[in-house]
Amino acid sequence: MIQLRFFGPLTVARFGAKHLSPGPNASITLTTGAVSERPMPNWTVVAAYAGGLHSMTRNLALDLKPVRVNLISPGLVDTELWSHMSEEQKQGFFKQMEEKLPTGRVGKVDDVAEAYIYAMRDKNLTGSIISTNSGALLV
Repeated sequence: MIQLRFFGPLTVARFGAKHLSPGPNASITLTTGAVSERPMPNWTVVAAYAGGLHSMTRNLALDLKPVRVNLISPGLVDTELWSHMSEEQKQGFFKQMEEKLPTGRVGKVDDVAEAYIYAMRDKNLTGSIISTNSGALLV
């Protein structure tokens, strides 16, 4: 897992940047998860490398400048990740979460995609972490 979630992004960024035209039009956007910002019991190992992506992003932004490097941190999102559950189980879990979340809804793929588009378009954004999590970090 650490190869995929930590060393994979590091390798892609370091070698991929060489194929981008240098300047603020070029960007690399990495992905972490809400566990990097909000601890969860029994997720220490995952949280450690997910949180490490925060530091990696900021340092890559300096190492690869003028190519911009940013990080998106999604919270609970309705994706295929939940396919191991029956539709009834998934909807029950989402309903419980929606009652707790400040937005009152579980994120959709389209919601999170907006964060990636923003990170790619804002030529003034680098070394930043964008959380898109239905307000889960507040509760």
